[in-house]
Formats: sequence, structure tokens, C-alpha cells
Amino acid sequence: MRKILALILAMALVFSLSACSKDAEKDDVAENDTVAEDTVKSNVLRVGVDDTYPPMEFRNESNELIGFDVDFAKALATELGMEIEFVPIAWDGIFLGLGADKYDCIISSTSITTERMENYGFSKPYLSNGQVIVVTPGNETIKSTEDLAGKNVGVQIETTADIAAEKQNALTPFELTKYDTIMDTFLDLEAGRLDCVVVDYAVALEYATQNPEGYLITTAQLTNEPIAVCMNKEDTELIEKVNTGITSLQEAGKMKELSNTWFGDDYTSNIDEELR
Repeated sequence: MRKILALILAMALVFSLSACSKDAEKDDVAENDTVAEDTVKSNVLRVGVDDTYPPMEFRNESNELIGFDVDFAKALATELGMEIEFVPIAWDGIFLGLGADKYDCIISSTSITTERMENYGFSKPYLSNGQVIVVTPGNETIKSTEDLAGKNVGVQIETTADIAAEKQNALTPFELTKYDTIMDTFLDLEAGRLDCVVVDYAVALEYATQNPEGYLITTAQLTNEPIAVCMNKEDTELIEKVNTGITSLQEAGKMKELSNTWFGDDYTSNIDEELR
């Protein structure tokens, strides 16, 4: 009887060890699958973008995402040996999306400002930029920032144009109207509901070039704020990689090529990095 009992216990132990071994194998497989998934994800550069901002990032008639920043982001991903995934999002939620890890970085005409640098990490600048004033041709009343006093001024909400206009408004009070998209500001300017629009120089150049009878860039400039890739501050490894990638693209002449394609001139060399 004791021999039979011992045999039963031995068999039970063997089955128990076999089951544990299989469970361990399953755990190893699951862990390996997770590592594989993480590896795949890490090879994809997820880019947050506001796709309503020509010529930087916008949709063409076929609903394809195009623009200077789009081409730059693709070139950067290629330089880093990564795939790219664009994540369209409204501008007023774009920084929240970065903080929520919906994407790895923002490449969406994102200006460097002292306020943003407190909360986010930035690459080296890749494009010159500043906030300028756009009027309709024939408007001789606005030639400087002081001339904004008493005028109707339009900006896109939550942009550096918005911030610059608010600061100027405290010095020379005017009526400030904020819009969800930059296209709406220009439509109201052309319709006569605004005296001027404050906007990034590159965007102002696009609208004035495409419609010279509708828009004119004045010589007045509110700020100098170069454009860079925005990332989470603690993501130092990605920031370093992006900086290396930008330098490589600059040295290869790719940035100059993209700038000439989209703006008709080179705004990627000799960038004034001083914020003012």
C-alpha cells in the first residue's frame, strides 16, 4: 500500500513540474512578444501635427497630408532609420496630446518660446520664424506694432501669435479676435472683418504669394522665435537623436532643398536663435 501511495505521489509531482514548466514557457513567450511589440513601436516615430496650417502641414485636394513640416518629418525619420506615423490633432490640444503620450514629438510649425521651454524639450531650430502682421493691399494704416492700437486683429488661438498679440495688446490696446484655424483668420481679413492678422512669417508668405491681391506682409514684426521639434523634456535620448538627424539633413543640403521647394528661398540656414 505504501509503495502504491509513493508511486502516486511521484507521478503527481512529475505532472506538477511539467505544468509549471509549461506555464513558465508561456510566460517567456508572452514576455518575448511584449519585447517584440515594444521594439516595433520604438522604430516608429509618432508625430503630432495640426493639419490645417499651410504651407507647413495641410491637406491637398486628395486629402493627402503635405507641407514643409511633413516633408521634413519624413526626411528626419528616414535619417533616423525609423518609420513615421502622423497623428493629426487640433492645435489647441496638441501639447496635451504630447503629455499623454499620443505621439513622440510635435512637428507642426512649433516655435521655441521661454514659456514652452519650461515644460517641454526642444531640438535645435530647423527654420527661421517670427510673428508678422498681414494686411490687405492698400491698407497704409499699419506699418508698425504701435499702429495696432484701436484696430481689429485676428490670430489663431493658443499659438505664439496669440501670445505675442496679447502682450502687444497690453501696450497698445486693440480688439483681438481668436480663431480655431488660421484659414478662418485670413478669410475674415479678406472679407474686411479684420484690419490685420498676426501669424508666422512662413505662413504669411504662403498666403501673400498665393493671393497677392488679397494679402500683404508689413515690415512690422512682433517676435523672433525659430521653429523646432518639440518633445517631452525627459525624453533626452530622442532629443539627442533628433538633433543629430537635423544636423545631418542640414549638412546634406536637404533642409535648404525643402525650404526652396516650399518657400522659394532658404530659411533653414543662419537661423537667428535669439528669442525676442
